[in-house]
Parts: sequence; structure tokens; C-alpha cells
Amino acid sequence: MSRFLTVTGVLLLMTNYSLGQSGPNPGQCEQIRQAVAQYGYVAARRHAMANYGPEAVKAGDKCLTKRDKMNH
Repeated sequence: MSRFLTVTGVLLLMTNYSLGQSGPNPGQCEQIRQAVAQYGYVAARRHAMANYGPEAVKAGDKCLTKRDKMNH
């Protein structure tokens, strides 16, 4: 249950970006990187796409490097 809440929290932060911010702040990006490290890039991306749409996925991807995506 805490895993779901963590991923949900991160994705909610990502949706703030899609609602008009110029980009995720460093704190949001750190939370996104931690979620990807814990749950994996594919799972986090799939969850974001299913629940928040492509804009949230794009916002989250801006926080990640190629290394983040490949290692998890």
C-alpha cells in the first residue's frame, strides 16, 4: 500500500507541471528519480500514462537522464 501511495504522490507532483508550471522543481525531480529507483522506470511510466496521461509522463521524463531510465 505504501508503494502505491508513494508512486501516486510522485505522479501527482508531475501533474502540477502539466497544469501550467514551466517545469518540475528540483524537489519534484528528486522524488521522481527516487520512485524510478525504487519501482523501475517502466512501471512508473506505465502508471503515469494510465492515470495522468502523456503530459505527466513528459514532465517526469524531463527530470530523468538516460542513465536513470536504463538502470531501473
